[in-house]
Amino acid sequence: MRFPEALGHTWTLGKRPSFKKSPLMKRTLMKLLLTNDDGIHADGLAALERAVSGWGAATVVAPNEPHSGCGHRVNVFRPLLMNEVAAGRLALDGSPADCTRIGATQIVPDAAWVLSGINDGGNLGIDVYMSGTVAAVREAALLGKPGIAFSQYRRGAIEIDWTAAEVMARRVLELLALQPLPPGAYWNVNFPALDDESATDPEIVYCPLDTSPHRLEYDCREGSYHYVGSYHDRPRQQGHDIDVCFSGQIAVSKVVLEGGG
Repeated sequence: MRFPEALGHTWTLGKRPSFKKSPLMKRTLMKLLLTNDDGIHADGLAALERAVSGWGAATVVAPNEPHSGCGHRVNVFRPLLMNEVAAGRLALDGSPADCTRIGATQIVPDAAWVLSGINDGGNLGIDVYMSGTVAAVREAALLGKPGIAFSQYRRGAIEIDWTAAEVMARRVLELLALQPLPPGAYWNVNFPALDDESATDPEIVYCPLDTSPHRLEYDCREGSYHYVGSYHDRPRQQGHDIDVCFSGQIAVSKVVLEGGG
C-alpha cells in the first residue's frame, strides 16, 4: 500500500478499511478532540463521533449554538460558560476556535488530533477563511496539534446522508492518520453530494485549494442588499478542490499556515 507523496495524486480504495485490522488498533486508542461550528446537537457532529468510534477516545467540546461562517473569531473579554450535556460531550458558550483553545489546553491537552465537523455544507477554496469549522483546526495548527476539518457539500434540495458521510470520514481518517503533518499545517476535507445510492465509495483525491473568488451577486431591495449568488456556479480551476468535490470525488487539501510546513 503506497500513500500519495504530493498534492494532485489520486487513489481509489478498492475496499473500505477495517479498523479492527488497522495497524492503528495495535496501539492504545489515541485521544481525540472533536468540535464543529454547527453546534453541539448537529447531525454532522454525531456522524463524526460515530466515525471515530473504536479508532480513538473522543472528547467533544463544541459550541452551544450554531456559529456557521464565524471565521476565526475568539472571545477574550468575557467568561466562557461550559456545560456537560452528556459524558464526554461539553457545550461551550463560544466560537469553534474558542472550543479548540479550551479543549486543547484545558480539557484534553494530550489530544493527538483535533477533528472538526462534519459541517452541513461545503468549505471549499476560499471558504476556509470564513468557515468556523476550518478555523477550529487552524487554531489547532497554531497550537502545534494536527487537525482535520470535514465538510459535506450540499447540492440543491438533496438531503445529506449522514451515514454515508460517516463512512467517508472513516475512510479518510484511516489514510490521513498515517501521514504526518508538518508543523503549521492541517487537512481540509470535503465530501461530495451523493445523489446516486450506488456511489458509496467516491474516489479520494489530493488537491490544492482553489483561490478563485466567489461570484458576488446582490439584489438591492428597499435599501437592503440580499446575496443571490449560487454556490454551485462559483468559478473553479480544474483539478483543484472545488472542481474535485463538485465532480463527485472526496477533496483532500493540505493547508499550510504562512511560515509553517
